[in-house]
Amino acid sequence: MKVLAVIPARAGSKSVPHKNIRNIGGKPMLAHSIDHAQASKTINRVIVSTDSEEYARIAREYGAEVPFLRPAEFATDTALDYDVFYHALTWLQENEQYIPDVVVQLRPTYPIRKSQDIDNMVELLLKHPEADSVRSMAKATEIPYKMWLLKDSEIMLSEEKNQQLPGEEKGAATGQIIPLINDIPECYNMPRQQLPVVYYQNACIDVFRPAVVLEKHSMSGDYILGYEMSENYDIDTEEDFERAMQAMR
Repeated sequence: MKVLAVIPARAGSKSVPHKNIRNIGGKPMLAHSIDHAQASKTINRVIVSTDSEEYARIAREYGAEVPFLRPAEFATDTALDYDVFYHALTWLQENEQYIPDVVVQLRPTYPIRKSQDIDNMVELLLKHPEADSVRSMAKATEIPYKMWLLKDSEIMLSEEKNQQLPGEEKGAATGQIIPLINDIPECYNMPRQQLPVVYYQNACIDVFRPAVVLEKHSMSGDYILGYEMSENYDIDTEEDFERAMQAMR
């Protein structure tokens, strides 16, 4: 069984500059995901997809393979996970005749992750041949059944000198609103205890079959299994970085 872990680590980051190699817990952020993959009992190959020679050097230093550098067009702010993985899987197929049975995506922005969760998710996919992928998720704290969309919005400014309202840097949007979810009549007026439990994908671990990317041109496919987690340490802001550092002490 060939189980490939791919860690996508591009050099650019606006919220936390170079966060993928920023030191946390005594090593570059990227190194923690490499450690998680190496500690897994199911993963037997670890690759880092990066556009940076510096990141590639760090990845190799911590034991990952970097058989290629990611093309610049797949390392932008708007590049999709699909682009990154289609490039990685087709490169491996064309240059090494290597096709894994299962692919695991480990985003480098998770310095805290349980390797047992990786193994559980791989095993879950293997137990369900009808499934295309498994996604990690956590219970949502916000209630989408009480969320709204602005149908026709306008920006409210104060009348005096057409200044923005206090506390509103860009003005306050108002207008007709429509419920985000309509499958339960007036769910926005119901007690939360009567509403379904909702989960969000926390982006910690994605497990999928290569055909999902190579044949279905997707990152998830049609039949998706969920795997619940209780913790979430995705690094997107300085506050996230500090919270993760506290948890690692």
